[in-house]
Amino acid sequence: MQAKWGKWLSLIAVVLGLSMDLLDMTIVNVAIPDIMLELGTDLRLSQYVITAYMVTIGIFEPITAYWADTRGMKKIYLLSLFIFTGGSILSALAWNINALIFFRVIQAIGGGMIMPLALSIVEKTFTKKELPLAMGLMGIPLLIAPAIGPMIGGYLVETYNWRMIFWINLPLGLLAIFASYFLLREFEIIAQKFDFWGFVLSALGFSTLLLALSNGTDEGWTSFNIVFLFFTAISSLILFFLVEAYTPDPILNLKIFRNRIYSGSLVVTFFIIMSLFGSLFLLPLFLQQLMGLGAMDTGMMLLPEVLGIIIFIPVSAMLLPRIGATVLTVVGIAIMSFGTLFFVNLDVNTSLNAIRQHLFIVGVGLGLGIMPSVTLAYSSLPKELVNQGSAFFNMVRQIGSAVGVAILTSIIEQRTPWHYAHIATTATPWSFTLQSFEPLTSLFQGLGFQVSEAQMLNLLTLFRIAQEKAAVLAFQDAFYVNVLMGLIGIVPAFFLVQKPILVLILKKPEKQGLRETV
Repeated sequence: MQAKWGKWLSLIAVVLGLSMDLLDMTIVNVAIPDIMLELGTDLRLSQYVITAYMVTIGIFEPITAYWADTRGMKKIYLLSLFIFTGGSILSALAWNINALIFFRVIQAIGGGMIMPLALSIVEKTFTKKELPLAMGLMGIPLLIAPAIGPMIGGYLVETYNWRMIFWINLPLGLLAIFASYFLLREFEIIAQKFDFWGFVLSALGFSTLLLALSNGTDEGWTSFNIVFLFFTAISSLILFFLVEAYTPDPILNLKIFRNRIYSGSLVVTFFIIMSLFGSLFLLPLFLQQLMGLGAMDTGMMLLPEVLGIIIFIPVSAMLLPRIGATVLTVVGIAIMSFGTLFFVNLDVNTSLNAIRQHLFIVGVGLGLGIMPSVTLAYSSLPKELVNQGSAFFNMVRQIGSAVGVAILTSIIEQRTPWHYAHIATTATPWSFTLQSFEPLTSLFQGLGFQVSEAQMLNLLTLFRIAQEKAAVLAFQDAFYVNVLMGLIGIVPAFFLVQKPILVLILKKPEKQGLRETV
């Protein structure tokens, strides 16, 4: 009995580490303006506080499996928590922007290892029967932390200062280290040669890919720097896969891609994460820039989505052994897409209550749909490939979030001037739009302005409204693409099924194991 409870208590260590790591991915974003002001820097340089973190993860995440296999998973997990917590303290003490960027790199070395190690620990700790519930419980911080990051960050920045977003990791980190030391057990260690060229090529390929995706919108997708980064990334990754195919002890054993279920789970997760992080980027931006909400209020608006996730992730875990991953994933994506579809018609006059209601629907879909494919991906791999599968799975998740944000940012930037130009071409002197603003000229004259001044103010008002309308239409286009991102994930979801769905539904649950039902 003690051993049984010990397994479930080990989730405390995993959840604490994951929450700290994932919270940091979005909590920093809201603090950038304050960081710029205090450290006296510009937006271009301050953005590297975020970019350097992401690029470093691209370097160190692929090698995590090798360290876990050869040095001990518990040791490396403790080391990752220690490095992340130490990097957080150093970031809070940073005296200029260059120091902050360097300390964020240190923080990311630990952060890049936490996520894949946490998932591997859960898979190796629990039996196939227990795994759906364990993954479901672990999935709560996986989805909630990025959503509430802006709210917590906004509160800390508004109430204290930007340094508190790093100091908050100190108590969380110490708790995670303490819980991990006493609650986790060490796993088997294997002898394996270090794949030097695999590491170099993966580090170069994944880091330049993430850097290109992060900076493409600002520098232009056809600029020399971005094209060169993409060329370097693609060339390095092609060489990486070729090297791994012939290396006796590869960092990434390509046999994992022969597993149809694991490969299908990768693609499903990629598109769901694209849609999830895309919406987490779009909606707060719309609420703050166009509806005038503060960072704290914007974060509070996302709470219904968090509530939907909390309620339905356990429901998903209970249903997984009964109806299978395909049904849950397809239904979850459909519900998530239905909730997101509401935002295709979002404008500045949309009711905040209506937004909250549809965010709850999105949360329900996420709670039902995302963890079944993740659970199945890990349970379908042989024990010796779990760590490698986990590292690559999380790299795909990282790339998916970067791709989603990059695509939607580009849509907003390109469609806003297009819509503005279209509005301008329809605003003729005889159009209803211009004629409806004529009374404003008289109003301004009544306030004491000269005729020419009143006409100029009227024109400026019309320009401002046209710009706002163009921005709203561009966001609507982006939300439409965001819906499509999620729906595409339905197609690979059908690769997760091993038996006809009708048979799965009719078969008695008690005679099914996880591998049989899904």
